[in-house]
Amino acid sequence: MLNRPRPNTSLSRDPNTELCTRLSVNSDDVRPVGGYLETATMAEDAAISEETLTSGLSLLVSLGKILLQNAEQEAAASLESFVPHKITTLFGLITAGEDFYRSIGVKTKGEAEAVWQKSHHQPAVREQVEELLKLEKEWDSFLLSLDKGLQMTDEELSGAKTVDSLSPDSLFTDARSGESVTLGQFLGQGQKLLLANQTLLEARSVQVMVVSFGNVEGAQLWLEGTGCTFKMLMDSQRKVYRSLGLGSSFSKVLKFGCLMQFSEYSIANRDFPDVPHRLLEDIYQLGGDVLLDEMGKVLFSHPSKDPLDRPSLTDVLQAAVADSTGPEEKHEHLEETLLNNSNN
Repeated sequence: MLNRPRPNTSLSRDPNTELCTRLSVNSDDVRPVGGYLETATMAEDAAISEETLTSGLSLLVSLGKILLQNAEQEAAASLESFVPHKITTLFGLITAGEDFYRSIGVKTKGEAEAVWQKSHHQPAVREQVEELLKLEKEWDSFLLSLDKGLQMTDEELSGAKTVDSLSPDSLFTDARSGESVTLGQFLGQGQKLLLANQTLLEARSVQVMVVSFGNVEGAQLWLEGTGCTFKMLMDSQRKVYRSLGLGSSFSKVLKFGCLMQFSEYSIANRDFPDVPHRLLEDIYQLGGDVLLDEMGKVLFSHPSKDPLDRPSLTDVLQAAVADSTGPEEKHEHLEETLLNNSNN
């Protein structure tokens, strides 16, 4: 939860939202990973043969089709058995994506797209790209049908009115101490921000706080594994999540494009906290970023469309500036803050 002391508090996405599961085709081999994608710059384009690119695309499409077809068959046989356990086999696309990136010598989804766009004039490449896009459409359509059929909370909350403020009496559990606390105990408190954009946030008195819906044991392991120094609160019954319109969704967490982006983690050799499977909660829960003032009023809300979707720092600062200055001053104030930061 991004917490802004005086005059604002901001609420961030929780670690469970940041969790995805990477596994080999064996559905019992589940490992949680979290964090944000690290954009790597592609080296000078090396010549990639049509055969190499076509072969890589073909293998990715074939593996993706196998994963999807197996999932469709399992879901048709018994939806209760398929969800929530067997559905995790779809995370195998992350490994397939990683192998594809390595086969054509790239590090990110964007770089891979740039490679095949350059070779799109070649019929064999174009055919495989079209097959990949068709697979993506079918993959996402299947997941959307699951959301609707199972009436996932993201579907239920879609379009519903959300609260315009959080009560200072809202109950949480302190993830570090395990004690019961209220939101009001943290509104208006300052905290040093250890962020790259620390100067910008401190200039607007923004305090960062993490909120999760899991259990204290899992949260403490996550804090230890990530080295996170921010305060962390647990909304175990997800009352605040629901009041802010944040639900669970298979289609948004497991969508094709999102999993292909997660493939970048292994390429970048990222290390992630290892949370035991028994402590994993609902990894399909979506998060968001919310900016609160010192009374709990919602000044800015960004419900995540997928685990990687976050607002820009400029958006958060714009909301903070709007709350602390008059309408005539806010744009000038933000431009001055950003300019000063870029000159430092």
